Amino acid sequence: MARIEETFDGRDWYMIECDDPNCEQRFDDGEWYANEDDLLNDARMDAGWQILYRDEHPELERDMQYCPAHRLPECATCTNIMTDPAGWKDGQCPECIKEEIPNERS
Repeated sequence: MARIEETFDGRDWYMIECDDPNCEQRFDDGEWYANEDDLLNDARMDAGWQILYRDEHPELERDMQYCPAHRLPECATCTNIMTDPAGWKDGQCPECIKEEIPNERS
């Protein structure tokens, strides 16, 4: 994961950076978090970061996070996130296409 852990004054502090290979953006580069859960919640809720957990997305090798500029596309009809573009068509994931769910963008 692109979490950065440092030890200051005997405590672990956390920061995250975007997993997009062409991005070096960190969430709030000027602030380290003592609580990893608070960091992830603030990044997601307050700043629009996309946090993907491997246990929710088994196709991922690890947990990942993307800054607002590099968020992965989401299915137009469900909550699936395009981690792999294979099988996606017109903004819909393969599951929605298979179930013939109407595309909300149409």
